[in-house]
Amino acid sequence: MFSRSGVIRVRQLILIRYTHQTSSTNVLTPTFSVDEIRDLPYSDHVDLAWKQLIPYKVKINKQKTPVLFLHGLFGSMSSFNSIGRSLSAVVKHPVYAVDLRNHGDSPRALPHTYTIMARDIHNFIRTRKWDECILIGHSMGAKVAMMVSLLYPSLVSKLVVVDNTPHSRPLNDQFYKDLLGMCEVEVNGQKYKTANKKTVGKLSEIDRFLSQYEKDQRVRRILTSNLMTCLKHFKNRKDIDHEKEVFKIPVMNFYKYDILGTLGGWPQLPEVKKFDKPVFVMYGNNSDFVLRKYHKYFLKYFSNVKFQEFDSGHWVAMDQPERFLKKLARFIDYDEYIRFKPYKVRYVKW
Repeated sequence: MFSRSGVIRVRQLILIRYTHQTSSTNVLTPTFSVDEIRDLPYSDHVDLAWKQLIPYKVKINKQKTPVLFLHGLFGSMSSFNSIGRSLSAVVKHPVYAVDLRNHGDSPRALPHTYTIMARDIHNFIRTRKWDECILIGHSMGAKVAMMVSLLYPSLVSKLVVVDNTPHSRPLNDQFYKDLLGMCEVEVNGQKYKTANKKTVGKLSEIDRFLSQYEKDQRVRRILTSNLMTCLKHFKNRKDIDHEKEVFKIPVMNFYKYDILGTLGGWPQLPEVKKFDKPVFVMYGNNSDFVLRKYHKYFLKYFSNVKFQEFDSGHWVAMDQPERFLKKLARFIDYDEYIRFKPYKVRYVKW
């Protein structure tokens, strides 16, 4: 487990990241002590929350290989509601999404590492009794998807990597600012609670507060989508302090143990074989996650990889949803894509 000295060191490392900020603001100075943050339970396996993304008025082929979406940091399975249903309508494959551990409706538990999250996905696939699936991961979920393909290659028929690479590289400081902003909301969580002292209200007030940390309103919507705004968010959740916590994500624990530092890493995999099935890497040219000089890292692990650049930032599907959908559908099932007729492919906001 973690020692007190380790906790202090983590706190120092996080604070060092903000030394480049001007002295005119103290918004990035934490108002809380990590010593007051209670620990999460430890579990090397959790049962993930999931849902099928079923398109309306379109009959899918249940015999086709299932497609599974894995979200990024601060995201959830709801991140893929529209793109997943739109994809299923085109390729006729059953499409699913999960909440990774410590996100959405899935249980909270340490450790939050790529190897452990890959094991969660392995168990999820086995529980569904799928022979194999097509994995699509964005950001954190992209690294999880790559780990699954390398550790459990028989379970993955195709792999789609959206804006991340299989190598260690610290996350952009903006992710740390977002996390700290969420922590400060939680520290003051009681003032955002409704009369029942459980659910969260005052969303516009929380959004204004977070704007000090995150200027992009679209990203703030992702952050605030994690707020526990209705009683069903607490159903069967003994791992949540109903009176104090406001986010589904254990943001205080992420800060305490520098989980973002872990997510910037990549495990040592000296004994894995190259994954020889089709891999499609989709990335934004205005994002620093997949620079062209990083393409070589994919070739270390994947022998059949293609790259597709988008005029976008890190949130590729959000920036260019229709082009993203067309490229994705073409890779997932070319025959169905052509049968559907490419000019008819449309991203539908479900």
